[in-house]
Amino acid sequence: MIAMDMKPCTACKIEKPLTAFTKRAGSSGRRGICRTCLRKRNRQAAPGEAAFENMDEALQFPEIEREDEHVDEDEAAERYANAEEDAPAKPARKRKRRRKKRHAVSKQTAAVQDGQAASVSPATTDADRDRANDDSTGAQTQTAPAVSAAEAVPAPATKRKRKRRHKRSKAAKIKSLKAEISGVEQVAVRPPNRNIMPIKGAFTYKTSLLNDRGRGHIRLRGHRETGKRWSTDIPTEMAVRMVEEGAAGIINPGLIHKLYTKTDFRLLVLQRDDYICKYCGRYGDTIDHVLPKSKGGLSSPANCVCACAACNLKKADKLDFVFDDF
Repeated sequence: MIAMDMKPCTACKIEKPLTAFTKRAGSSGRRGICRTCLRKRNRQAAPGEAAFENMDEALQFPEIEREDEHVDEDEAAERYANAEEDAPAKPARKRKRRRKKRHAVSKQTAAVQDGQAASVSPATTDADRDRANDDSTGAQTQTAPAVSAAEAVPAPATKRKRKRRHKRSKAAKIKSLKAEISGVEQVAVRPPNRNIMPIKGAFTYKTSLLNDRGRGHIRLRGHRETGKRWSTDIPTEMAVRMVEEGAAGIINPGLIHKLYTKTDFRLLVLQRDDYICKYCGRYGDTIDHVLPKSKGGLSSPANCVCACAACNLKKADKLDFVFDDF
């Protein structure tokens, strides 16, 4: 059996476990009077009963009759258990649920509808009474049917939903801006010319010097605008055509080098044609392949011409394109 910490009550002088005493506020200690004695003292001090005159009388309860001052621990524990069983049980606390605002709104609408029904029903009964009195002079009395409250109450108006104003995305703004710009005729501004020079090197342009040594391909080199170099293998026939059309120069029989970067090549063709479309004669700032790349055309000065965006789109990969939108 586990030993319990006992403490004598200052009122009944009975040793009881510490759990029988209430805790002191702000400290870990216990009060000197047990819960049972406190309960009895509060009952005697209640309204309608005589209260204790002093603390000495309050500590001496006439209801407690002790035969012996020294009581055993088992007997004290038994008395304490009986006292706790006799004590009334505390009622369970009910948790209040937070009602949503819509319940309050629904109650208000119900009250408004009830008021409307009450206001309509008396008016209808008065009208019926007047009509009955007027018809009583005739041969037959006609009574108008009473209007029910349910029919008289108008249907509750549905709350209109406010449409949210969605913020326009950047893509939508750009699209609308392009549409506005397309509606206004733009004045083409020709950029100033730049001096485009081919890459310097000891190149030759005699295609008879090319020799693939039976491999069927020639090495092609070039460099980008950033200065980074690249190389790839191309068929011998394509290498011959690139040299003939002025797109590359021969370094040795098995190696050729491209003469222009992409940016320089585009400016070279546009400045050569003076930014005039070859098909419609208007301002153009795109490059079109006369022989489409899908049909074997090369990006060379001889195969590329200046074209406007509309003609370039219409021509696509046609070989016999003729501009006829005059």
